[in-house]
Amino acid sequence: MAGPTPISALIHAATMVTAGVFLVARSEPLLVLVPGVLALIARVGAFTALLAATMACVESDIKRVLAYSTVSQLGYMMAAAGSGAPEAGFFHLLTHGVFKALLFLGAGAVIHAVGTNDIFRMGGLWRVMPQTGLVFIIGTLALAGVWPLAGFFSKEAVLAGVWDGGHSIAFLALALTAFLTAFYMFRVVFITFFGRGHPHGDAHPHDAPWLMRGPLWLLALLTIGIGLTFAFGGGGEEHHPPAWLTVLSLALAAGGIGLAYLMYGARVLSPELVRRPLAPIDFLARHRYFIDAVFGGLYRGAMLGFSRLVGWTDRYLVDGVLNVASAWTLRGGDVVRRIQSGQAQDYVYGVAFGVLLLLAWAQWWRTP
Repeated sequence: MAGPTPISALIHAATMVTAGVFLVARSEPLLVLVPGVLALIARVGAFTALLAATMACVESDIKRVLAYSTVSQLGYMMAAAGSGAPEAGFFHLLTHGVFKALLFLGAGAVIHAVGTNDIFRMGGLWRVMPQTGLVFIIGTLALAGVWPLAGFFSKEAVLAGVWDGGHSIAFLALALTAFLTAFYMFRVVFITFFGRGHPHGDAHPHDAPWLMRGPLWLLALLTIGIGLTFAFGGGGEEHHPPAWLTVLSLALAAGGIGLAYLMYGARVLSPELVRRPLAPIDFLARHRYFIDAVFGGLYRGAMLGFSRLVGWTDRYLVDGVLNVASAWTLRGGDVVRRIQSGQAQDYVYGVAFGVLLLLAWAQWWRTP
């Protein structure tokens, strides 16, 4: 979907796209009665998270990166719900709604300033948009799961829930997704705010006015405040993940940030060098795994084929039967109306013939 960034912030961060997660979390008491369905939800969620993360790694549209990131984080939430930890998935839903809204609005401020969605046509914006850059980095750190921001605690809770649920493959997929999340988000940061500058035509990039900047700072403060509450305020007293998981979460985030810095910050590692051994995945991700083509083919082959069959049936069978019946009715009417000749003797003959038929029928009925 394409739309204004405030709408994206509302729909893609906190409301419509998360309705399914809310439904699954509320339905958990019923789903626990069918463990096979819960396991399927966990696996599909983890697969979705990883698949969307790979597509976000190759996108150049800043809003599409965030949109695929949302799909990936929804996979996190579903994986937690399917692993028997709906509270962790719901916790991530709440924190994600805050910092993803911040990122969408920050992306809107950048687009408003430079007049393009393409991150490779931006660059060097930190010098002219420091406040926007700062709040965007705060949201990026939260999404990457860096302590002590809100995303760290919710993502760690999801990983702990999936691990405790015994879904080791889903856990590995989510761990790899955490690494890719940090990578593709800081890829955007390094290219957009610290990369080589580009001419922007008549646009003169600058921080947005306070009417746009105020919500950014409010969401940034909420992101920091929620994280500090769980880090120092006792908000996480009931949440005690194993120490190795905390180390792993931070290591994955640091690894993704480090790789993004080497490729797009310091530029000591060529993107082509990394892309070459991953060429098949890169090709598929750039073409969105041909998901649109598959759905288009199924639509054209199955749905349109079925609709043509229905149309043929309606046109030649249903309408044909009705047309034949109506034609016979018209012809029958033409035949029957000839009885009405308007001559009295014809009607007398008809009445007499009818009386004879009645007499014959009555006589036949009495015969034993």
